Amino acid sequence: AVESTAALLEEMGHNVTDIEPPYEPIEYLRSNLAKTFFFATSLEETARTLGRPINADTLEPINLKLYEYGRNSQRRPGDAEEGYRRMRRRVGEAIHAFDILLTPTMPMVALPHGGLNSTINPTLSAEEFKAADAAHIQYTGVFNVSGQPAVSLPLAQSASGLPIGIQIVGRFGDEGTLVRIARDLEEARPWNKRRPKTWAGGK
Repeated sequence: AVESTAALLEEMGHNVTDIEPPYEPIEYLRSNLAKTFFFATSLEETARTLGRPINADTLEPINLKLYEYGRNSQRRPGDAEEGYRRMRRRVGEAIHAFDILLTPTMPMVALPHGGLNSTINPTLSAEEFKAADAAHIQYTGVFNVSGQPAVSLPLAQSASGLPIGIQIVGRFGDEGTLVRIARDLEEARPWNKRRPKTWAGGK
């Protein structure tokens, strides 16, 4: 889907270049694990305000494990922000020379309901949950951190009729270019008439 979109952009007159990913997924995972310290602190404040205990009766299994992980973590509170700061700098520098960055939105088509690692799975550790979460959002989560504007467009479709998203990422403060290219792609490959094999709605 990314390659066909890149080819479409070339047909529209854009120059397309391959680049190496400007960040390592493991960096994002480490920072997210370090951030569980803040989750634990916030949860304790909320529990005190509500007068409720923090235990298996009040939390889903994975949230209880994330709380315990954050509470007992040896990582310092600043570790998460330092990791995010490094990612922001490298991603910003890598994209600065280009109008946009083109990536998949997700590394796979949408999973069946219940196919993601469930928050009620009692056997899942905090590390396993965060690793699975980071894998699913490996193309999108980093830009929540870096601050670049981004948009996901359903430019492709799976054999079963599921939409396949393509993410376009712009430079800092350059939403105008991002929106113009997104508009051009939607006009060149419209999706408003597409329907999956099974769907809910009017005729």
